[in-house]
Amino acid sequence: MGLIEDLKPTEKPRVMDLLHNIGVDVSMWADMKGGARKAASNPKYCYNWSYEQPGEFVAVCLWYPGLKIEGGKVVYRLHPKSRGSRRPEPGGSTWNKRAADMDQSIGKAYSEQLPIRVIVVEGQQRNPKDPKPKASKVEYRLLDTVPWAVSEYDYATGECLLVRGAKPEAPAVTTADIELSWFEGTWKRAFIFHRRRESKARREKIREVLKLTGKLVCEVPKCGFDFEARFGKLGRGYAQVHHLDPLSKSPKEGKITKPSDLAIVCANCHVMIHIGGECRPLKGLF
Repeated sequence: MGLIEDLKPTEKPRVMDLLHNIGVDVSMWADMKGGARKAASNPKYCYNWSYEQPGEFVAVCLWYPGLKIEGGKVVYRLHPKSRGSRRPEPGGSTWNKRAADMDQSIGKAYSEQLPIRVIVVEGQQRNPKDPKPKASKVEYRLLDTVPWAVSEYDYATGECLLVRGAKPEAPAVTTADIELSWFEGTWKRAFIFHRRRESKARREKIREVLKLTGKLVCEVPKCGFDFEARFGKLGRGYAQVHHLDPLSKSPKEGKITKPSDLAIVCANCHVMIHIGGECRPLKGLF
């Protein structure tokens, strides 16, 4: 069989079970009438197109007919803006929200260099060109054991390319690193290379803090800003990560970075820590 044929689903395991098996926290699914007995059919979650394990990976549902071969690899091209177009018919707002959530999750995977876990689905797919489209009906599911990655992402349109077996890489432009602006020439290229290797440490720091405390709160004394508390789902799992010892002092050959070398900070504190080219300690910032 070919690469794509091997991914054709023939069974229908529950979405909740597939997500649980790869490490997604599905405990909130039981927060409904019927509790754990009915959790797998919780409409708030089970019909979504995407799911997140903050700081670790994103899981998405992809339709089997959309899988293609490019350059010897299985790929999937998404056009979320067209999928999430506004419609007056009942259910349109729900589809819009699911499309927007999926777009947001994939964009986060791209910007934070997170792997994608894919659930391949087969069945009757909704036709967005139908003036009165019927909801899609999934008949079979398969969890791909091979991680995917977002290799292309257009921030303006949301169009993207997912590649099976690819490794997440830093976007062409990284805006979250305040220190990036202080480097020029050959040193800047070396810094970007080092920054790509640091992404694992950043994800591990976020994962460690979430595991210990369940939230990401700015560690600057007297601040305590929490993106999720302020922005809700949009800010869930997000925080900036600060190097307690600036990378500008690292040797050219690089250095090992551990979670204890990093701190969770908010965007405002991160700017103030580095303003003027300094690297101020967290204590006494204000």
